[in-house]
Amino acid sequence: MNEFPQSIQFRYQWRTYQKKILADMAALLQNKRVHLVAPPGSGKTVLGLELMVRLNKPTFILAPTVAIRNQWAERFLELFWQGDKTPDWISTDIRQPAFVTIATYQGLHSLCSFEDSGGFEGDDVDIATEHQTESLGGKERKEAYKRLLDMDFQTLIVDEAHHLRAAWWKSTIDFRRSLNKPTIVALTATPPYDVSQKEWKNYIDLCGPIDAEIHVAELVKEGDLCPHQDYIYATTPTVKEAEPLLAFHNEVTSFMQQLKTDKAFISFVEQHRYITDPANQAQEMLANQAYFSSLLIFLHACSSEAWKQPAKLAGLYEKNIPPFEEEWAEELLDHLLFKDAEMDEKQSPLKDIRQHLQRIGAIERRKVTLRSTKTFDRSLVNSLSKLDAMTDIVSFEASKLEDKLRLVILADYIRLIDLPKHRGDEQPLTRLGVIPIFEQLRRHIDSKVKLAVLTGSTVIIPTSAKKRAEKEAEKVGLELKLKPLAHDPNYLLLTVDDNTRANMVSIITAVFTTGGIHVLIGTTALLGEGWDAPSINTLIMASYVGSFMLSNQMRGRALRIERDNPNKTANIWHMVCIDTEQYDGGHDCLSLQRRFKSLIGLGTEDNIIESGINRLAFPKPRYRRRLLKESNEKTFAQAANRQLLADRWKKAVAMEGRPTEEISADARSIPRPLWFGTTLKAMIVIGFLTLWQGVTVERPSSYGSKTEMTFYLVYPIVVSALFAAPFFWKAIRIWWRNSTIEKSMESVGEALYKALHQAGIVETPWEKDAISTIKAGHGTLECWLKIGTTYEKTVFLKALQEVIDPIEDPRYLLYRQSKAHFRTRKDYFAVPTELGRKKATAEMFHREWKKHLGKAELVYTRSFEGRQILLQGRVKAMSAVFVPRSERISAWR
Repeated sequence: MNEFPQSIQFRYQWRTYQKKILADMAALLQNKRVHLVAPPGSGKTVLGLELMVRLNKPTFILAPTVAIRNQWAERFLELFWQGDKTPDWISTDIRQPAFVTIATYQGLHSLCSFEDSGGFEGDDVDIATEHQTESLGGKERKEAYKRLLDMDFQTLIVDEAHHLRAAWWKSTIDFRRSLNKPTIVALTATPPYDVSQKEWKNYIDLCGPIDAEIHVAELVKEGDLCPHQDYIYATTPTVKEAEPLLAFHNEVTSFMQQLKTDKAFISFVEQHRYITDPANQAQEMLANQAYFSSLLIFLHACSSEAWKQPAKLAGLYEKNIPPFEEEWAEELLDHLLFKDAEMDEKQSPLKDIRQHLQRIGAIERRKVTLRSTKTFDRSLVNSLSKLDAMTDIVSFEASKLEDKLRLVILADYIRLIDLPKHRGDEQPLTRLGVIPIFEQLRRHIDSKVKLAVLTGSTVIIPTSAKKRAEKEAEKVGLELKLKPLAHDPNYLLLTVDDNTRANMVSIITAVFTTGGIHVLIGTTALLGEGWDAPSINTLIMASYVGSFMLSNQMRGRALRIERDNPNKTANIWHMVCIDTEQYDGGHDCLSLQRRFKSLIGLGTEDNIIESGINRLAFPKPRYRRRLLKESNEKTFAQAANRQLLADRWKKAVAMEGRPTEEISADARSIPRPLWFGTTLKAMIVIGFLTLWQGVTVERPSSYGSKTEMTFYLVYPIVVSALFAAPFFWKAIRIWWRNSTIEKSMESVGEALYKALHQAGIVETPWEKDAISTIKAGHGTLECWLKIGTTYEKTVFLKALQEVIDPIEDPRYLLYRQSKAHFRTRKDYFAVPTELGRKKATAEMFHREWKKHLGKAELVYTRSFEGRQILLQGRVKAMSAVFVPRSERISAWR
């Protein structure tokens, strides 16, 4: 078989945005590469299949998981194939390739490397994996791989390729190189914008530059995704969970106080080589600037004078020294006890300190942990307070939607052993999971709310749904084996065997869709991806194990439109347990913030569409119980008005827009201009010449005529104006370009882009107003580039982050010094890596900087003097720990 049967074609109508994408593809396919970005629910798979049919060549499709692999086959049969039976030229078995072969990355890697290793980023313990090749020996694998190559695939489709670990990545690249110049079709929902330049280049090497992007806003506008909103419900640890946590924090507080009054330890730190001989330790201190900073910060907190001399060398002023808190104590003690090769942890006072830390449980695997421990981190993620949160959320949604409620809860584990064995066997719930969640809701929710459980091995339905379930089973020729739950006859336990397992999901989904079930609790592995249930109008994400890609897939379950319900909206609930004793809220809060970087949606207060947690106006640190309670109340008030949500989405997508990648930065990190010096020069010139003029006026008798006198009066004015004009003009120009913080951000961006263009790193010429910046609330700015290719925008934004973020280890930096209010101010800014590789390109950036932001000195940091300045810059950066780093966000503008 060399081509598809002529009858193969898409059986339905294309959506508007899909038509637009396909219209552009003809030209793109001539380059033998197509790279499409599209969110879950956009029909990304269908577009990939259409491109496959248009290319009309033997095709190999790589999917990230078994569920998504099977989805590719199912979508083709449902949307393109005209027959009843699966044709023999489609294969999902990599051992038996066909004209269209669909496999997982793991399956391909197993054939290529003759081993089973690697995997997806994150702890995806619930993602099904490929087992087809596990039973094959080395010879059989080689034969299977040869059969694969003999198919001479001319089309290679890679789905979500960027989430691969290095081992699978290498196997995929090697396989592509083994083919005869195939056409690459790359599809992804979340491009890896936040990876290193090297990883990005590897990704682009396989997938090519991004050719087209479908944005969530377009899908909602076209009616292909429903209006939706993410909501965060915050909890604090239960009393039982909080007791050991609070005891730990109290122990740490006591330890910190003792440490700052321990004369033996203070004396020990005062004798450290960084303190007694800093001039000869510059190279080492530069490599360990956080360690060096922690020494200074500790001595300052102890009122020791020893910090002053090394601080002077590092250019650190007392006003910039932060308080000695747990983070700095961890840095200090980690090095003194475990990392500093010249320290002997067995000597006093280090030995006593280590024993104290071990006694309070603040050492894990040779690492000091004063803010939290792995055990406490897990207790936050799996806090039982989330069971109460789910009760509150389900009760709230049921009160608003009543019989229209279609709520799904996704969890990581089943925990079948927690199901009571008989009436009266109900035990206190001790962990999260499908069964504990079911039991929590069964015990505390109104009996009118119909609950169900759906996993690969356990199915529970309400007794009231029995007839509906049996009716759906009859449609597929099955007879269900049902028996009452031993501890509650209002629910039935369905026996799942090999005969019923394949159809169980579709049967229960149908019962759920028709209202026989209001709340369906299942595992992420079974329902998190590839499951289609458009009736879902509420989702609670109680899953914390999978990768960020999986979060997007799970969330996508609720966003799909429902044909018979044009007014559908979806509420997606995220729960977070916050440790109020930690400034940042603890591990669970930080993890939630990272997850939201890939979740795009509508702001809760403004009609903006972007990624990141800031759009939800969630409280900022420091977190307090009262603030969290108020936040939850406000969240429920917002979630209650679904019609307002739909109206706000309509307004947000009404205007023409396009997807953008942006930088969100704290306003305090934005470089401000130095134009005082140029103004001063002008004033000195004018002052000097005015003095001359004053002297001439005082001696009118020395002039022979009024004409001569007028000349000597006017001459200084003209000369001073001519001499001062350049300085005044430069000052005015710089001031005008930087009159607001937004304009300063744009000036930095303009200087950077022009330097990148001069260096040949970006090709698109500069245009006026090519950079936009807005104030985004909470003291942040958002900046994006309106010109250039996706690659050029990525390069620009990465470089911009290097400039405005705390300095690390650049090859070149910009240094400037100014005086204001009788104080000397020193600023340090990195020359981005792309421009810092060569002196010539670094100088391009230096020249543009001076034009747009005023005087600065270009410093080569690999020289002795340069390293001294770099050390000063890094120590200053360490003192600015409470100025958050910039973030990449996706938005619709």
